Amino acid sequence: MTIEPCTEGKHSTTDLPPKIEKKEAADPPLLETASFPDPAPRAPIAAPQAAPTPPPPAPESDEDEEGIEIPEGRVCRRKACGGTYKKGASREGEKCTHHPGAPIFHEGSKGYTCCKRRVLEFDQFLKIEGCKTKDRHLFVGSGTKDAAGKAKGSPAGGEEVLETVR
Repeated sequence: MTIEPCTEGKHSTTDLPPKIEKKEAADPPLLETASFPDPAPRAPIAAPQAAPTPPPPAPESDEDEEGIEIPEGRVCRRKACGGTYKKGASREGEKCTHHPGAPIFHEGSKGYTCCKRRVLEFDQFLKIEGCKTKDRHLFVGSGTKDAAGKAKGSPAGGEEVLETVR
């Protein structure tokens, strides 16, 4: 209360704000007197064509293809399963417990989209047991990709090799 006010003026006892004068828009006679050339008729602009997107890759087989040889010690490709293939062992009655969802890493917590369990440590994340069960493990899949997810015949780095340049 001891600070001096920065402006001086009269106080009002009414609740209504002061009336604001309305200015007219641009003078219509000025627009009418201006002479503009008649615009030539224009053809409508065609909407831009979206570039065709490549089709999504075919979904990978959910079962091992019959007749494909499975290497000894191959680990199941499903997330969090960890089952290994033993040559000569019967594949009947095996159970693959895995996570069908994608892994989530959000603000320090780790888990999968398919189940609600979340942990803070990465070692614990690797040990989260699967939430779905299938009758067989997936060691090879359709046979078109190897364990690293690269197509057979592709270079080791997974890069495309150009044979000709235009």
